[in-house]
Amino acid sequence: MTPTFSRVGLTERDAVERGLPVKVVEKPVADIAGMPRAKIVGETRGLMKFVVDRGTDRVLGAALLSVDSQELINTLTLAMRHDVTSSELRDAVYTHPSSTEAFNEVLATPPVRTA
Repeated sequence: MTPTFSRVGLTERDAVERGLPVKVVEKPVADIAGMPRAKIVGETRGLMKFVVDRGTDRVLGAALLSVDSQELINTLTLAMRHDVTSSELRDAVYTHPSSTEAFNEVLATPPVRTA
C-alpha cells in the first residue's frame, strides 16, 4: 500500500514567485500524534504541507502525501473556495478517528519557512 498524493492551489514556489507573504507548515505523517487513522490502517508514511498567506491566514495551497489524502483535499478545496482560514481549520472539531484530525495538529505547528 502506498499513500496517495493530493494537491490543491498554489505551491510554495508559486506563492513566493507571486510575491505573496507566506508561511509554510508541514509535518511527516508518522509524527502527527493527532492522526490516529494512519496508525489504525498501518500507513504512516508521507507528509502534509500547507502554504498559508501570513496576512490573511488563508490557505493558498496544500500538498498531502498520506492515507485518505484524496478525501482530505476535498475539505481543503472547499475551505479555500469559501475563504476559511487556516486557524478555523486548525480549531475545528473533526470526527474521531479520522485523518482530518491531522489539520488540528499540523496547522498548529510553527512554520518551517516564511517568505
